[in-house]
Amino acid sequence: MGREYPSGETFVGRWWKGEEALGRADFADDIIATARTLTPLLRFMTSSQRGPLDDPSLELAAMVDLESEVEIFRTERPYPSERDAWHQEQRRVFAACLSREGLEDFDLPTFKRIVSTRGYGDIGAQSVLISSINALDAAGIDELRVMVRDLLWGEGRDEERINRVLGSDDVPVQGFGESVVLKLFAIAHPEHWLPLFTLGGDSGKIAMLGRLGGPARWTEGKSRGRTHVETNALLKQTLDPLLPDDPWGQAQLAYWLMRRSDKALMPDHDALGEAAQELLIEEDFLREIRALLEEKKQVIFYGPPGTGKTYLAQRFAQALQPDPAKRDIVQFHPSSSYEDFFEGFRPQIDHQGQMVYELRKGPLALLAEAAEADPLTPHIMIIDEINRANLPRVFGELLFLLEYRSHSVKTSYRPDEGFELPPNLYFIGTMNTADRSIALVDAALRRRFDFVPFMPHDGPMEGLLRRWLEVHDGPVWVAELVDRVNEDLRRALRGPHLQIGHSYFMRPGLDGDEATLRRIWDYNVYPFIEDQLYGREHELAQFRWENVKARYGQFDLTRS
Repeated sequence: MGREYPSGETFVGRWWKGEEALGRADFADDIIATARTLTPLLRFMTSSQRGPLDDPSLELAAMVDLESEVEIFRTERPYPSERDAWHQEQRRVFAACLSREGLEDFDLPTFKRIVSTRGYGDIGAQSVLISSINALDAAGIDELRVMVRDLLWGEGRDEERINRVLGSDDVPVQGFGESVVLKLFAIAHPEHWLPLFTLGGDSGKIAMLGRLGGPARWTEGKSRGRTHVETNALLKQTLDPLLPDDPWGQAQLAYWLMRRSDKALMPDHDALGEAAQELLIEEDFLREIRALLEEKKQVIFYGPPGTGKTYLAQRFAQALQPDPAKRDIVQFHPSSSYEDFFEGFRPQIDHQGQMVYELRKGPLALLAEAAEADPLTPHIMIIDEINRANLPRVFGELLFLLEYRSHSVKTSYRPDEGFELPPNLYFIGTMNTADRSIALVDAALRRRFDFVPFMPHDGPMEGLLRRWLEVHDGPVWVAELVDRVNEDLRRALRGPHLQIGHSYFMRPGLDGDEATLRRIWDYNVYPFIEDQLYGREHELAQFRWENVKARYGQFDLTRS
């Protein structure tokens, strides 16, 4: 209820009639709940925030109870981390550049770092802006300095100065957009502005307010500057009491709340059970792989070609993380490089038609950023044929991070910015032992991965072809033939790494027709064997289809 008094005060609260509340065990809980409900309104009414929220149509919904979430955030994210301390230090360095005094003697290199690195918030690649800045002469640089000074320290309210820059065609550089403007405000005025730079989207400020119980509609009839001021003010009023005087922490809490999932980091046994049933293998095998990932964060499946390593890796990753946006797969090859996998400079044409080089993130950097932003869910990188690349060259200093996830390193293209692999980023590699022996893999890499064998004659893969043919009403006798040939290959090649994989014969509709089986053998299986026994014609002859068929008995080729 609310009541106005003649002196102008307004009382807002809850009324308990008479003495009905006294003596109740839950009376104290009612008081706390009422105070918590009214707190956002009181903060709004008493706020000294620049750009006050004076829109009479603005409705404040009761904000959700966040106090209990803060401790979970501190523990699960966790917060603060070494990386958070780095961001805070970057803000202090950047703030000196953007202060009134700093803008009298413009530190252009630091300004370029502000808009092009992730320090105190990532605003994405700003190649157009950077190339435009690089093209400025002395007079143009001074125009940029004056524009930034007036934006951050000029006359008028924040929203007015924001709108002037965003709505002007007479700015000295191109690419000086909304996210750049908001990052500058967050650095220069942390007492008023949170490092939250976007309005729309799943992680924008409007969505965050919706998550916190705030207004759902903002932009109708309002300028971009006004909308930024209002959404920022409400978020800060709500989050500041939870993490006082810590705008970076408040922003991270907001992101965390947006992405928090009620699901466990890893799935329950049902998800793995469904995958195991589909893959026709024991669930315990998948649970064992999951345990390896939880302990070391990275595994490699190795074995002969055609043993289902990549297929199982993809299905297993799907069981761990159903969201395809949180999974990725890359295939290594002899030309794979650090720049392809992680990040590197790539040429592009700027707005003046000149060739410039932009630092472009590769699949690992992108997935690592996604994992860092969503720390409660697993993100999985599958690296197919991992042993075909020069692994020390591709991984570079990232080899260190595979083992030490809580540390950061300065990478080749980020000398001023540390990088770390989030603990919820997992790697599954596949290795074809017919292409390169496991013994030749760099020892430093081997130490950082657990290795899981995929052998047709042993372990979980043993009997898989037979099980698949039984389920699909196929010619089960083919599985026996393949097993016998694999025994011969193990003897001839003195090891298990060059056997025939089961996937050659896992074809829907395979009915035992001799012509079909001969084509599979002649054009898929035999060339593989021929490559392994090159120059050994006498031994090779025994693996031709007609000889294999004769050696292992007279099969009824009409049987399925």
